[in-house]
Amino acid sequence: MLLEINFTLVLFAISFLVFIYLLNLTLYKPVGKIIESRKRLIDGEYAKGKELTHTANEMLEGYKNKIKNARHESHIIIQDATKQAQKLKEEKISQLLITLNKEKEESFEKIEEERKIVMQKLEKEIKILTDLITNKILGMEKTLVSSH
Repeated sequence: MLLEINFTLVLFAISFLVFIYLLNLTLYKPVGKIIESRKRLIDGEYAKGKELTHTANEMLEGYKNKIKNARHESHIIIQDATKQAQKLKEEKISQLLITLNKEKEESFEKIEEERKIVMQKLEKEIKILTDLITNKILGMEKTLVSSH
């Protein structure tokens, strides 16, 4: 046999196993614990991040709904204000029309009164003129009749 089992080989195997055991105690287990604790930390932070993302999405939806409601309310307020302004405008226009019609009627009445006064004056002047014309014509006839 090529490989002889002797005490050196056994001692070498035992020292190798002790070396592996010591290596496991000093390096692999602490590194494994650190890796495991970091894995737990990362998993915990990932779960927190997921939870915070979910909470943020819920808050975002809530804010979107609030904005939507605020826009709807503002649209209603604008419509109401527009209707009130239109109503006020119509009221003012109708009041103005009433005032203008009243002033127009008063002006027509005033013009009619002035027309009557002017017509009375004209009638007096027409009467005076007709009397003058009649007197002139009659006066001319008298002179014509007396000269013939």
